[in-house]
Amino acid sequence: MASSEFAPRVAVHYGIPSTASILAFDPIQRLLAIGTLDGRIKVFLQNQGFLVSVSNENEIQVWDLEKRRLSSNIQWESNITAFAVISGTNFIYVGDEYGFVSVLKYDAEEANILQLPYHVPPNLIAEGAGILLPDHQSVVGVLSQPCSCGNRVLIAFENGLIILWDVTEDRAIHVRGYKDLQLKDRMVVNFSNNENHTYLNDSLDNEETEKEISSLCWASPDGSVLAVGYVDGDILLWDLSVSDNGKVQRTQKPPNDVVKIQLSSGDRRLPVIVLHWSPNKAQNGSGGQLLAYGGADMGSEEVLTMCLVLLSQLVRLLSNLSPNE
Repeated sequence: MASSEFAPRVAVHYGIPSTASILAFDPIQRLLAIGTLDGRIKVFLQNQGFLVSVSNENEIQVWDLEKRRLSSNIQWESNITAFAVISGTNFIYVGDEYGFVSVLKYDAEEANILQLPYHVPPNLIAEGAGILLPDHQSVVGVLSQPCSCGNRVLIAFENGLIILWDVTEDRAIHVRGYKDLQLKDRMVVNFSNNENHTYLNDSLDNEETEKEISSLCWASPDGSVLAVGYVDGDILLWDLSVSDNGKVQRTQKPPNDVVKIQLSSGDRRLPVIVLHWSPNKAQNGSGGQLLAYGGADMGSEEVLTMCLVLLSQLVRLLSNLSPNE
């Protein structure tokens, strides 16, 4: 027998690899996908459907899980900084380092990734939102708004600018930015020391006008509330309810549509690198849990925090009611 026949190899592996860096879960097919820093992809439970991944070399790959092979791939010319699949469709949003948002479609019959002609350049976003957008602002997040049939996408830039964009009308629905935000007389929820304290902030924040976004997720089933995590450990809950007046909703004054969640009162806090909203089915979508990874003090052993949030409480806070009302 040849010596190569005695070479050991891993036949089966159970559990999550130590280099895991990203997770994705399909609740319909009950598939859990795990991506690692060394390029491995692990899929648990039933091997059905397709998995979309992005490599460190900016290659977008579609894997056929039933056949267990790479189905299609496309090399992106610039650095991909944001990526999202529109739920229930074969359409993909891609944001890059230059502020462009592009749309891809995976053709399952042809096993091919197609780049659609529709894209959103930063100058179109600035014109549609009526703002000045600095050059070379990377897109750090793209989220398709729930209940919009993929017609609205949330675009977040690295300088803290947040825009809800209507792709059918090429216009901005909402424009939000931390530099427009003054938290004087605004609601703050402090979860430090395992307690929940709600109070009105009676002083202006002496923070930089630009605040870098590190994570974001929808915090309501209809996409009316957005949770945004920042590199300094803060979490802001924005009310992005859409009115019917057809005008861009932009903050000109200190807004009453935002709540600040403070997981720690320390001066040096970890960036909020992951935010995930888990709805409470028992309450018919009227509440849920906001899971945050980060936001704690430097050196803290416990950096995973779960905040129990009811939508009724969010409405009350976003309405800027005092705690005694």
